[in-house]
Amino acid sequence: MYGYGFLLQSSHNWRKAAIEEQEMWAAASEVIWLRSWQMLTGTMTTVEAARMVVEKPLAFARAAQEVGEAVVTGQDPGAVTRAAVGPLRTEARANARRLRS
Repeated sequence: MYGYGFLLQSSHNWRKAAIEEQEMWAAASEVIWLRSWQMLTGTMTTVEAARMVVEKPLAFARAAQEVGEAVVTGQDPGAVTRAAVGPLRTEARANARRLRS
């Protein structure tokens, strides 16, 4: 049913998914810390507070769309996982970079 190439690709995707998930969680932790610090010190702008609320549904909608595309095109479970994590990771890393500066 599945050849050796498929199994190798699936294994590669699972390893990449694990790394990307860790990157996402590290960036998300940094964003939470930086935003908490802004709230604590009273330096959070209304734009940042609104962004904090609005960005999540958009990122999850993009992730759902990418997961749907990965499933419909018959990709392996590791690739589907990467599709789910990709938009969330991108958003978290961009937020961390922006808030750091």
